[in-house]
Amino acid sequence: MAIFKDVPMVKEIFGDLWGKMIKDTEFGPKIKEGNISVLFIINDPNIVMYVDANGPIFDAEAEAKTALVTLKMDGDTVHKFWLRKVNVPKALALRQIRAKGPVGTILQLLPLLKPGQEIYPEYCKKYNLPMDV
Repeated sequence: MAIFKDVPMVKEIFGDLWGKMIKDTEFGPKIKEGNISVLFIINDPNIVMYVDANGPIFDAEAEAKTALVTLKMDGDTVHKFWLRKVNVPKALALRQIRAKGPVGTILQLLPLLKPGQEIYPEYCKKYNLPMDV
């Protein structure tokens, strides 16, 4: 059974998480400075998210964007990543995460996501998502 029950839940959680990261952490200024954009293609549930310094957008609007980096993975991998339970190099090697874009940008992006990983457990509590995955 998938961690996220449906697309509206994913939009609510990650719309808020990305918004906080852009507004309240170094993530926002850094991706703006680097002109970094990321397209997330997630299955189970199926959703497309586009994130840049302006915030997240979803679905057809996200699909219409051209991102610098594209990451594909399933919802359970997304959840584990935000809980710091994914070894990213191993997940890339095993194709649990598929990445497209400049490797340097992808590596630059990873440390910028740490503030989101720090606050993600709050969302797990709020939405009753398991943290012992």
